[in-house]
Formats: sequence, C-alpha cells, structure tokens
Amino acid sequence: MSIIGSTKTHPAPNRVSLLPVPAALAALLTVVVYWNALDNPFVYDDFRLIVENTSILNGWNLQTVIVRDFTRPIVNLSYAIDTSLWGRRPVGYHVTNVLLHAVNVVLVFWVALLASEDRKRQAGQQIGAGASSMVVASVTALLFAVHPMMTQAVGYISARSEVAYAALFLLAFLSGRRWMLGGGKRWWILCVGLWIIAMLTKESAAMLSFVLLAYDWFLLDAPWSERRRRFLKLGLPLLAITSVGGAGRLGLLMWVEYPDQAGPDWRFALVALDAFWRYVGILFVPRDQSIFHALPFIDSLLAPRAIAGIGGLIAFVALISGLRRWHSVMALGLLWFALLLLPSSVLFVLGRGEPMVEHRAYLGSAGLFLTWGTAFGLLWVRAGRRRVLVAVAGVVFLIQLGFQTVIRNMVWQDPVMLSMEAENLAPDHWMPRILVAEALRQNGRCAEAVPEYRAAIARRPQYEFPYTRLSTCLIETHRLAEAEQAVRQLHTMNPKSPDAAMGLGLFAMMDGRVDESRQYFQLVLAQDPGRARAQLMVDFIDGTLPATEHRRLCDELQNVSGRLLTSHCHPDTEPHR
Repeated sequence: MSIIGSTKTHPAPNRVSLLPVPAALAALLTVVVYWNALDNPFVYDDFRLIVENTSILNGWNLQTVIVRDFTRPIVNLSYAIDTSLWGRRPVGYHVTNVLLHAVNVVLVFWVALLASEDRKRQAGQQIGAGASSMVVASVTALLFAVHPMMTQAVGYISARSEVAYAALFLLAFLSGRRWMLGGGKRWWILCVGLWIIAMLTKESAAMLSFVLLAYDWFLLDAPWSERRRRFLKLGLPLLAITSVGGAGRLGLLMWVEYPDQAGPDWRFALVALDAFWRYVGILFVPRDQSIFHALPFIDSLLAPRAIAGIGGLIAFVALISGLRRWHSVMALGLLWFALLLLPSSVLFVLGRGEPMVEHRAYLGSAGLFLTWGTAFGLLWVRAGRRRVLVAVAGVVFLIQLGFQTVIRNMVWQDPVMLSMEAENLAPDHWMPRILVAEALRQNGRCAEAVPEYRAAIARRPQYEFPYTRLSTCLIETHRLAEAEQAVRQLHTMNPKSPDAAMGLGLFAMMDGRVDESRQYFQLVLAQDPGRARAQLMVDFIDGTLPATEHRRLCDELQNVSGRLLTSHCHPDTEPHR
C-alpha cells in the first residue's frame, strides 16, 4: 500500500524513508515552544471542569464520567485518565494537551502532503505543479505548531475538546480519503467510527462530511458515476447522521441546557461575520489576543462593519471559486477554514455562546495554514538561486511566531494578569470584570475581587452569577451585612432565583429566624428538588441529622456568623432522634 494512499503513483523509496523526518521535527518544535506552559495553573473554567468535578476522581466508574458530560463524554473521560495518572496537578492535564497538539501537527503534515500529491494527479492543475509536496506539508505543519493563535486551545485545559476532537477529526478525514481512493471497507468503518467518537468529543466534528465532499470535488478527479458512488456510500450517511444529531444537540442546548438565553436573531449573523474577520486578522497579525473578545453589536445591514463584512465574505467566496480552477489545494484550505468555524457561528446566531473565542479557530486554522504553506511552496519553486534568502526569511518568521507563543504561555501563567488583559481590551464590558474577580477569588484575594464583582453587576444587573460570588467573597471577608444585601439584591432582581432563596435562608438561619429560614429552603426544594444543600438545612432545622453531621454544620455556620446559634447549636442541645 502506498504511503500516499493512491494506486496510481508511488513515491521513490528514498523519499518514503524521509517523509516522517519533517513531521517529527515539527512535533518536536511543538513541545519546545509549549514547554513553559506545562507548569501553568488552573484558570477560570478549569476549576469547574477539574477541581470541582468529582466524577473524574474514579475513572473506572464510566457511568459517572459519562453522565457528568453526556454531550462530550470523551473529554471528561480524558480528564479522568489524567487524574488517575497525575492527581489534580495542572501539569498532567497540560502534558496531555501538548501531546495532543504534537500529534495534530503530524496529522496536519500528512493532510497537507497528501492534498499536495493528489493535486499533482489532477488534470488542468498545471500552475505550480512542480512545487514540492514536502515543502508545502512542512511549512503547513510548522505554522500550525508554533502560531500563537493556538495557545488558548493548547494551554487552556478547559479547551481540551479542541485538541482532542481535532486529532480524531484528522484521523477520520485521512481514513475517509483513503476509502475514496479505493482503500476498501475497513477504511470506511474506520472513518465513520473515528468521526462518531470525534463528535462525542466536540460537536464541530459534524463538519467532516462537508470537508470530505469538498476534498472529493476539489482534488479527486473522477467520473460522475464514481463521485455519485462515493457520495451515496459515505457522504450521504454522514450528512444524515449530522442532520439528526445536529437537530438533537440544538434541542438540548435551547430547551434543556440554556432554556433562558436569548433566541435566534439575524443581527447576530453580522456579529459572527465580524468575528470571522477578527480570526483572520489575528492569524495574519497575532496581536490583541485575549481570553475574552468583546465585539460590537451590529444592528443594521447598512452599518459600516456590516457592509465591510458582507463585502469581504463575497470576495472570500469568489476567491475560493477562482482558486479552485487554478490551485485546488489553496481553495480547499480556505474552505476548510470557513467550514470549521461555521458551527460556533451558527450557535451564536441561535443565541448560544460567545461570538468569538480563540480556541475555536484551532482546527480551522489548519486550512488557512495549508493555503499559506502552498503559497510558500510556489514561492520556493520560483525563487531559484534566491532560495537561501527565502529560507532565511521563513525561519525568521517561524522564530518570531514561536517567540510570541512562548510569551503568550507566560501570560497564561498568571490568571489575574490574563484576566486583566481582557479587561484592558474591553473596559466597558461586564464579562472581563467577572474574569478578573474570579481569578482574584481563586487566588485567595477576595477583598480585591469585591469591587470587580460590583462593577460586573453594574454593567449587567440581570446576570445572577456575580451576585452569588460577591456574597461568597463578602462572607469570607466577614462583611455579612453587605453579603446579605447582595443576596437581597439578587432576590429583588429575580424573585424566582434558587440561589437567592438559598442565601436568604442561610442568613435567616444565622439570625435565629428559623421559621423564615425553613420557608426559604423549602422554596429552593420546590424549584430544585435535587438541591442537596437545601435538604440538608431542612433536616438540620428539623433536628433529624446524625449528631456528627449536626455538630459539623453548627461549627460551619458559627464560623461564618461569628456567633453561637442558640436555637440549634447550644452546647447542651442534641439533634432529635
């Protein structure tokens, strides 16, 4: 079987033996530039997904691991494996992310190599036909390895879904390509199997069917009957599963996971288009990177940003169409980039998620880098005696990208600095304020976090999260009156909030207002019967807790309030039997 995966052309033996060398060097460079990220601490969502995630403590209990995140069970399973190997030290999770990125670098190399080779067998694709596939693949892989835009996907543990699904997606793609070139049934099974696992890692893997169709139409010359056979046997089943699975996933998002969020709005499409061009801008000129990007709301088709974005999109589509005729690999790379960004854009238009998050561009950027690598390959052919200068310029460019990646990893070493960076870039937005406040709280600096939570509430008073975190920090700094005021403010804003009722019940309990406390806890249970803490407090008031648990809860409440709860925690008082 040819390493290129075609029955028509076989590379020379000495070339075959050299193929893994540049891929291995690119993977090694990946480890070098991300070495300083291995000791980075947990950041923001890492606490929710790792530190507070009890399901990963016992990786052998697969049911618990899967139920914890049933839409992306493979990611939670990977966290459980890391925990069993490393404990809850961040270094273990970072090692896995970096290794996955190194694997993806090698896979991107093979995708670029095979695409370049497939183009050479196409009729009518004579422009740049002499470009070295090895050069194209090497440059593509090196760009993917060291570009600073990849740092959020690789260095942020909570972005594990990106690097994990990318590996499965690329393997499924390579298997699907091999089947389309006559590889046999086992490659079809491998493609579909890997693809399903990829979708259980991140839903964006559903775009594989469109990427394979584009690859077939752009790079694989074949009679109409053969294309039809490929589509009916592989493309159509993948599209059918994508349609059914996508509809089900959207239903879960809109009616189960986030039922209270805003619904679809056509104007969000203008913002998503603006985000697309922001991704392109950062990939071309890596600057103003952030854990959070605030994009202006665009509410009119006549707004300058809307006109520029739509005009740019039309030009982008025209460019792909034109490139397909004279350089199909470059056209495929641009289309790959757009297709892999499409799912998150659709979700945002439906009112779910943020318009722009850097790690979403991870796998899509491989397509853009393929276009760049191909352009470099064309330049390399035309350079002639000036190849030394071209090589030096390329090396200098990669070094500065790698240096920026190392610097970016250093920013992630300090969660407070990382969050303040976002705040400096978007000083009037509420979200960076919460990021700063959470980073301060998680680093034991609650007194400094309080004004940040207040600033977030002032900017978006209808969002519940900062109220609860503010009251937590005020309690930790022994400012109980202010903490109760924050909870009452939340209750006024949303009388149905179970968090507000829970907080008011605890404050009533510490104030000796037992009947009022019971009413609040019962209100919580009426809204959320599974709220274990509320049931615990009702049992505490009723005196039905075991003596040890009763005393522990007494100590906890008295430590918070700073006084003896005489109604239920008098030294001579025992719980009822």
